Amino acid sequence: MKTARMFSILIYLLKKKLVSADELANEFEVSTRTIYRDMDALSAIGIPIISYLGKNGGFTLIDNYQLDKFTFNEEEKRFLLEGLVLKSELFDNQQLSVLQRKIELLKENKEEFHSSITITSSTLHRESIEEETKLKIKKVLSIINEGHKMCIQYVSQTANMSSRIIQPLKLNFMNGSWYLEAFCESKQALRLFKLTRIRSMEVILDDTRSVYTVENEHLTPKSVNVEEIILLFSKSELGKLYDFFTEDELSILEDGSIQVIFLYDSAKNILPFVLMFGRYVKIVSPLWLKQAYRNEIAFIYES
Repeated sequence: MKTARMFSILIYLLKKKLVSADELANEFEVSTRTIYRDMDALSAIGIPIISYLGKNGGFTLIDNYQLDKFTFNEEEKRFLLEGLVLKSELFDNQQLSVLQRKIELLKENKEEFHSSITITSSTLHRESIEEETKLKIKKVLSIINEGHKMCIQYVSQTANMSSRIIQPLKLNFMNGSWYLEAFCESKQALRLFKLTRIRSMEVILDDTRSVYTVENEHLTPKSVNVEEIILLFSKSELGKLYDFFTEDELSILEDGSIQVIFLYDSAKNILPFVLMFGRYVKIVSPLWLKQAYRNEIAFIYES
């Protein structure tokens, strides 16, 4: 903590002509005595700090001292902050917020930073699916950083379930969805795995496996104005359904068809989503949605 504060003080001095001990103490939320100790420590390692006594005194650096290669101009700081804001929204990482605050402290303008870019919803998925995907992203990034292999249960678009041993390499965001690029041992080749279709993960630690499953960290929708929807899908749609529904919203019936029961924000139009599945979906309830679906099909036919 002390080292980080001392580095921040050095950056602060580079931006200011003369800084009082009180100003530094207030800026870094420490006592003036701590500031004086930090100044002594900086001087001891060769930083050319000049101190002026008296009412208008303070600390400064000699005029020809520069640390340009370690500092950023205001435009570069803005770029860094906007990047951190976007990454924080995508990954929901508290550590990124801490880093954002550190860079904000280096800005000359101390007003709160407001990014001109934001992400309300990174994909077309429902909120519960996005939250579930963020959990997977967090886990996958951890596994990549640790260099471990994974055993995953994966459902293809054609509804085939397979178990794969993979070496995860990186995450890709393409066409509104997250994919894991990994070396697949069974295929002996690089493959892309859609995160929504990875139904469980096991981290392979030598000869043991630390089990991580999506179901254990399922988050329920946060919408307050919701309505229960019941749909029936052909079994061939299973892979696609995992792009939009959580495990406990799906039920495979005896004939192989898939029943989906979920809550949906009644303020949003669900009809385009249902129409996307064409002949492979049947609306069980509510009745108004079934009638709206029939009317839309009739309109398309007549046109």
